[in-house]
Amino acid sequence: MAINPFSPLYNVFALKLLGGAVLEGRDGPVTGRAAHKRRLAILAVLAVARGRPVGRERIIGLLWPEHPTDSARHLLSESLYVLRKELGEGAVVGVGDDVALDPAVVPSDVGELEATLEAGDPEGAARVYAGPFLDGFYVADAPEFERWAEGERERLARIWARAVESLAEAREAAGCPLQAADWWRTLAARDPHSSRIALRLMRALDAAGERAAALRAGSTHAALMREDLEVEPDPEVLAYAERLRAEPPRSARAAPVPLPEPGAVTAPDEVQPEPGDAAGAPGVGPAEGAPPVRTGHLPRVPVRGARQEPRWNRAAYHGGLVGMILGLLLAALTSPRPPAANPSPERDPRRIAVLYPDDYTPGRALQYLGNGLVERVTHDLSQVDGLEITPLNAVKAYRDGKMSYDSLISSLDVGSVVEVSVQGAGERVRVTVKLADTNTRKYLDSQTIDHELGDLLSLQDSVSGTVVQALRRVLGREIRVRERRAGTQSDEALALVLHGEKERDDAAVIARRKHPLDAAAAARRLRIADSLLARAEAADPEWPDPPILRGRVALSLAMLLDEGPARTQALAIGLGHAKRALDKEPDNPAALEVHGTLLWQLVATAATTPAKDPRLAAAERDLRRAIDLEPSRATAMATLSQLLRIRGGFAEADLFAQKAVEADAFLEDAHVILNQLHFSSITMANYAAATEWCERGRRQFPEHRYFVDCRLRLLVEDPSVRPDPNLAWRLVAEGNRVDPPETARAAGHAYQPIYRQMAAAAVLARAGQKDSARAVVARARQATDVDGEMRVDVMYDEANVRLLLGEKESALRLLEGYLALRPDQKPFIARDPLFSGLAQEPRFRRIVSP
Repeated sequence: MAINPFSPLYNVFALKLLGGAVLEGRDGPVTGRAAHKRRLAILAVLAVARGRPVGRERIIGLLWPEHPTDSARHLLSESLYVLRKELGEGAVVGVGDDVALDPAVVPSDVGELEATLEAGDPEGAARVYAGPFLDGFYVADAPEFERWAEGERERLARIWARAVESLAEAREAAGCPLQAADWWRTLAARDPHSSRIALRLMRALDAAGERAAALRAGSTHAALMREDLEVEPDPEVLAYAERLRAEPPRSARAAPVPLPEPGAVTAPDEVQPEPGDAAGAPGVGPAEGAPPVRTGHLPRVPVRGARQEPRWNRAAYHGGLVGMILGLLLAALTSPRPPAANPSPERDPRRIAVLYPDDYTPGRALQYLGNGLVERVTHDLSQVDGLEITPLNAVKAYRDGKMSYDSLISSLDVGSVVEVSVQGAGERVRVTVKLADTNTRKYLDSQTIDHELGDLLSLQDSVSGTVVQALRRVLGREIRVRERRAGTQSDEALALVLHGEKERDDAAVIARRKHPLDAAAAARRLRIADSLLARAEAADPEWPDPPILRGRVALSLAMLLDEGPARTQALAIGLGHAKRALDKEPDNPAALEVHGTLLWQLVATAATTPAKDPRLAAAERDLRRAIDLEPSRATAMATLSQLLRIRGGFAEADLFAQKAVEADAFLEDAHVILNQLHFSSITMANYAAATEWCERGRRQFPEHRYFVDCRLRLLVEDPSVRPDPNLAWRLVAEGNRVDPPETARAAGHAYQPIYRQMAAAAVLARAGQKDSARAVVARARQATDVDGEMRVDVMYDEANVRLLLGEKESALRLLEGYLALRPDQKPFIARDPLFSGLAQEPRFRRIVSP
């Protein structure tokens, strides 16, 4: 069996340069001195050389071109010393005036990509390529390095494209046009302006009998050429589209609405154009008979921080791998099954059997470990509301060979099976867990965890936590698809809804990067989703799901936009969609939740004081009604919890947040809910509970900013915790790593990096380092001088620091100024434990009174 060079079982470090720049260790991304940008740049230069020596002068010319020679050589020597110390002496080898990176010690995905191609495995190369070389990675004052990186980026993109094209042509030659279309679609997503690729995709789709999809691909390409480049499409594309319309279809069956195919990466613009779009002009347009697109589409408004420039393939790069995985899952769940002579009812995927483990270690030496893991996973899954887990005793007959796999599935009537295997190597163990759908006989997910053998309890926690979260998410998606199937009799509407949901999910993945270009790409996919859902609504006007989902898409888009008219317009359009759904089904819990959530966001966006806005009561009624109708609706509970906090109902807000955690069987919003519970506990001075929620969030979402910042917040606010300035600054650095200032600005929480500084100042004040605390406050105030909103935010945190410094009058003056600008915060300030020392001050009682 081939060894994965990136497995921590075999290598301590791995360098990932495709789609970003990350040096990974066994415990995740390395954040120490070796991860400094210029040191990562040195590793990138050496990794591209694939073990061949690179001259020191070459590296200096790329990274320190403006420095004097002696100074630059000293900087390079210092960087190489750090890398050897952090990565091991054998990682970076020096021979005379040359330097090389040993790929056996620190493998890279660039090396794997090229080695895979050299081995004649283009499909393997296509899998390795996760995005552009050093995407989003920038080294200041190093223009030569930027030019070198751009050249390598183009070179690697070309060899990847050649590999994918060879796969497409091989599938065509083998008589598999649908699989060929998958690969042509992948290329079209990367280079949507290539007429040659668009034409090959159209031909492959037509050869597969997908006439409507072929026309849609041509329509998409034509719209992009006219809108982005302001030129007419290639005449050959137009002529081929006209020929497709004129000729009878290749197959007698009606061409279905295209769904994401296995292995496909959907092009960001693969959607029928909206009224007035260029694709509606004569030439290439929608297939005849396509349902009309309804009015009321989401506005084409600028996204926060996005540059207005021609659209290109960055979104496809970022979303490619995720799109491929989701495409596989969606196609597996929605593809028709061959009819059986006596079809049996479909088994419920929520009924799960966890099988006893396979031990691939010589002598089955780790069977005891596998058994313990299976028992732990079974127990933890059984705690999830909404899942029905088969007792282990019921699967013993299969383990003992007394019952076949098919008999086991039939007798237990389970829709999902969890398979566990263990394999030891020295002092480490690899655990693999797979989820299988018993209806389709396909694997839906697979998780592999490498761990030290020494600490078995830690191993059980790690394996069970990772596996249970993954399985819950996958099952949640599968069940969502099955519920959609049950809601409509229109195959076309169902296909469009599933396609629209996939675009929405892809947008969420892309938006997590928070870069302005990614925000623009996410917004574009959301508009695609809205257009698909509009067509679904036209195909089945009685089905409430399409307008409900359009309301959710509008909400997602609004969250990408700057506060103001653009966000308000998106929310208002979403509210109209939700109202149409309620007209169809007044007691639809999903429609009530979307309607209430959109009202709540309109209140939060408005300039008025939220607690006095009459729409707040209407939002609360909708959310409470949704929960009454469907007590497991976790997202409604989480939103209601937020709303109640604004109104000062902290105890009930905390109750609904806890209920949301219990009801959220598939972890769709667990990070938000856990963060809310942490905040609620902090507000009520329940620091033990606040710590518990913070730690739970860290285990489930170790790279989320919420669960780095919550540790810093506890260091500030929990009086039982010893003030530790060194730990505070480490947490500030960790928070800025997972949520850099530029990312925070793009994501709409620009103050968060400033808050981290102010939190460190509070810890310094608690530790008695008063001058240092004042210096940090002064820097934070200077950083917020140009932003009025952040200047108000810093007043709140500075009041806390001043109080810790013993400067009570300064604290009161700051709070007075803060509440004059934000009077809706008076209920919070009055009950905030940070200011409990002011509770008996008449001036404090006066400024917090309503």
